[in-house]
Amino acid sequence: MAPGDAPKASEWGSLDAIASYVRSCTRCTLSESRTLAVPGEGSQFPSIMFIGEGPGFNEDQQGRPFVGRAGALLEELLALVPLRREDVYITNVVKCRPPENRDPSPDEVKACWPFLEAQIRLLQPRVIATLGRHSLMRLFPDARISDRHGTIMKWRDGIIVFPLYHPAAGLRSTRLKEALQEDFVKLPQAVIAALDSSRGASQTSGENDDSLDELDGGDDPQISLF
Repeated sequence: MAPGDAPKASEWGSLDAIASYVRSCTRCTLSESRTLAVPGEGSQFPSIMFIGEGPGFNEDQQGRPFVGRAGALLEELLALVPLRREDVYITNVVKCRPPENRDPSPDEVKACWPFLEAQIRLLQPRVIATLGRHSLMRLFPDARISDRHGTIMKWRDGIIVFPLYHPAAGLRSTRLKEALQEDFVKLPQAVIAALDSSRGASQTSGENDDSLDELDGGDDPQISLF
């Protein structure tokens, strides 16, 4: 294997192995300016996996995702569900901080994709909640966060994707913070949709449910989901 190469997603055996590789990775130029890489953290068996865009200053200093002001808002939003950080898994599209918090470049996103893909394979979340447009576009290149936030989308292997605005956007805009609050309380509906999709895949009736975007989740969708 060449120095800049990474194993294929199917070759990783554990999250710890991915994290170890990420911390010494030199696959793109972000490695030259980082303090610490930020592989991700959280539950090993999450119903929901959160994927942000990239580490910021505080994350770069601590090697942990979402520990700054945006992280504090994320925890506040999780409490609406209610969930704790320990109940979910949190990571980013790119594992090292882009200088001055600029958007990650396509080459940087591509370089980090084997890590993210392997994390998804190992964690097998029922729902991936994307945080921000870069995270959504990694899975759905043509999707617009302004159109798709708070909706239920089908991805591969029965995984439901639930797009959300990035918490950092909520810190800058009261309107977006309110949208985040409204969308977060719908997360249990996304988990129900994933369960429904999984059941449908295991049946041989041939029925096809195209109504996930309108799923109401019943009277109390939070019961027994997490």
